[in-house]
Amino acid sequence: MRQPVSTETPIADPVGPVVQSGELAEAVAEAAAIDNPGQRVDVRNRGSYVRVEVDGGQCVLRRTTIEEQLGRPFQMRELEISMPSFVGRIETGTEQVRFFLAHRAG
Repeated sequence: MRQPVSTETPIADPVGPVVQSGELAEAVAEAAAIDNPGQRVDVRNRGSYVRVEVDGGQCVLRRTTIEEQLGRPFQMRELEISMPSFVGRIETGTEQVRFFLAHRAG
């Protein structure tokens, strides 16, 4: 799993999921880095949950990427069940989920 960030300047306008700690949180953190190339991804482990923050006003998570990280079949509804919160707005689908800032919705 990506190491928690503690020394860098916080992302000014982060977007992304907050996921219950465990196997899925680790897979989502890795998928965030893969699915958002060139964007800074901060992973903050808070014990019972993991906050994944992506810079740039948008975070895309693809089902296939999460599935690859888990090493098993995955359905996006599993993420919704394990995600007590998120930062930004959200668009959900069966193949991907997108978190974005309201002023950058386009």
